[in-house]
Amino acid sequence: MISHLVLSLVLAGAVLGILLRGLRFRPNRPVWSLLIIFVLWIWAGGAWATVVGPSHLGIYWVPFLLSAILLAILVAVLAPHGYRDDREIQREVKAGLDLVFWVLIGALTVLIVARYR
Repeated sequence: MISHLVLSLVLAGAVLGILLRGLRFRPNRPVWSLLIIFVLWIWAGGAWATVVGPSHLGIYWVPFLLSAILLAILVAVLAPHGYRDDREIQREVKAGLDLVFWVLIGALTVLIVARYR
């Protein structure tokens, strides 16, 4: 379980680094919140996926890697490409995203806990 967390953390850091540095992705949220979502997403995806590929130090890393690649593609495609100046719409969207953030954190945590029970 700890090895899955460490692998997810490393892959999430790599994905976030590629998005921020290589693709010049500029998130509206703090980077730490994206890191938390990325770690939990990759951990849940890797833990629930079918065990495939070679085992390295007792970890089947291919499902985690595929989950990280899928996440990177989704974020790169779905990220907003333009800026809007309408402050009221931005506040409403921010409030909605705050709710989605915490619901997503809760759902991913439940998935991870359910996998290891």
